[in-house]
Amino acid sequence: MRQPLAKIAREALGCGTTGATANTCHGAGPVVADVWTENGLGFVLLVHRRDDGHFAEELFYSLHDPSEGAGTADWADCDHLSGGLLGVDPQDPQARAEILAGRDMAIVTESESLVHTRRLPEDDGDELVRTVQLLIAPGATALEVENLTRHTRHCRPVQFPLALIVLLPGDRLRVRAVTTTEAGHETVSDHIELLHPSGPALGGGDPGPFLTGAG
Repeated sequence: MRQPLAKIAREALGCGTTGATANTCHGAGPVVADVWTENGLGFVLLVHRRDDGHFAEELFYSLHDPSEGAGTADWADCDHLSGGLLGVDPQDPQARAEILAGRDMAIVTESESLVHTRRLPEDDGDELVRTVQLLIAPGATALEVENLTRHTRHCRPVQFPLALIVLLPGDRLRVRAVTTTEAGHETVSDHIELLHPSGPALGGGDPGPFLTGAG
């Protein structure tokens, strides 16, 4: 029996890694395509093959207690935010090339969900969070994500052809595909700029120790 997707997402947050080791889209189980964590917020993108043979994506969300450690037990049970057909096998080289059409990144899907971010008083309700899924060219080994609103920058390793980008209200992100070299990171593409203007921007500071790819 397939392991419940929400449980897989929670375990992925606990270990902070992407790319399921034994399971693949072509096998019996789902793949943890990407994990995005920031200031106690956790988002997990799963990709799986449905019973009808089509590929689908599922997005989950959880909250972490910053006073505790980084284990799975310290993440709340994951809530399902969105999901649907991808319409393409993200690991198929030909399909990937057709969608990218010579580019190094392409937006595949995007959605908005009401999420309790802890940035507002509890009585003020949730915030509308925007999530974007990018298809990444084979030559890229990481994504450089610059938050132009909160003045932060980090590099996230690419371990699966689909990457997850999360924008809180007020965020303006500049994303570049890069490749790892002996000298560090070398840009391999023009940037994509993503905006989420809903609501005022709040001071963010450092993205936090649980940010995927942060050392």
